[in-house]
Amino acid sequence: MRIPSKYPGKLHFKGPKKGLPSGNPLGKNPSDIWEIMEQDWENGMWNIPNVKSNHPEKTNHPCQFPIELVERCVLALTEEYSWVLDPFAGVGSTVLGAIKNNRNAMGIEKEEDYCTLAKQRIKDYNDGNLKFRPINKPIHQPTGKDKVSQIPQQWLQLQQSDSKEKSNSLNQNHP
Repeated sequence: MRIPSKYPGKLHFKGPKKGLPSGNPLGKNPSDIWEIMEQDWENGMWNIPNVKSNHPEKTNHPCQFPIELVERCVLALTEEYSWVLDPFAGVGSTVLGAIKNNRNAMGIEKEEDYCTLAKQRIKDYNDGNLKFRPINKPIHQPTGKDKVSQIPQQWLQLQQSDSKEKSNSLNQNHP
C-alpha cells in the first residue's frame, strides 16, 4: 500500500543519483497509524512519522522506530517504576521510551554496534542532549508551494508514457 508522498520533489543530494528524485513515483509507505479506542485518546488515532533521514532520532539502524511509538505503549501498558523488557533492543528506542516515563528498562541486543549506540543514546538522554520528537507533536503538512512538495517533471513524464502505453495496448486488443 502506498500513499502520496509529502515531498515528491525531494532530490538526491549526493552520489550517482545526485539531482534525481529520491522518492518512489508510486508514493510512500504510510506512517505508523494505530487505531485505538476513542475513550483513550481524543482523536482515536496515533499518527507517528517513520524514522527517516531527517527525523531527529535517526541512527544507522536500518529499521529503527520512533521513541514516541513505544512511549505510548509504555504509558498504556505499564505503571511508573515497573519493568520493561526489550529482547531485541536495537538502538534502544524501547529502553528510552521507558526511561523517559519513569520505568525501569532492560534491553538485549546481539549486535555490538547497536549496543554501543543504545548506550550513547541513553547517556545523551540523561545528559539532556538526546534529540527526539516529543510525544503528540503534530506532523508537518507542506503547503504545496514548496518545490520539494511538488511532483517532479520526470514522474509526470513517466505517468504520461505509462498511460500512452496502456492506451495503445487497449487499442491493439480491441480493433
